[in-house]
Amino acid sequence: MFLYDPLAGSSLSTIQVSRQHPLGLAGARLAAEAIAQDMSEEYELDCEWEDEEETRLLFRGAGVNGSLFLTDETLSLEVRLGLMLLPVRSVLEQEILEYVDQRLPCPTRR
Repeated sequence: MFLYDPLAGSSLSTIQVSRQHPLGLAGARLAAEAIAQDMSEEYELDCEWEDEEETRLLFRGAGVNGSLFLTDETLSLEVRLGLMLLPVRSVLEQEILEYVDQRLPCPTRR
């Protein structure tokens, strides 16, 4: 029996994305709800708000879990992959980055 989990805290098993947005907290919640709906339908993930303020959305499914944290200016996403998904980590990371960039408008750059 092994008590050591080689993936615990491993950066190899975690995908992190952070983006600024101009939506404010209410707009970011709406975007997060749309993201949660898409994740539920396409990847069969269970999604639920962790808190009453609806600033942290938790999700979990077969081989993956994570959270999406909102502020009035930022969205931070952390996805933790199970062992079976590690071989396709780079593909998943690219898809996640593209998806977030499509769903969340960036602030105007000056």
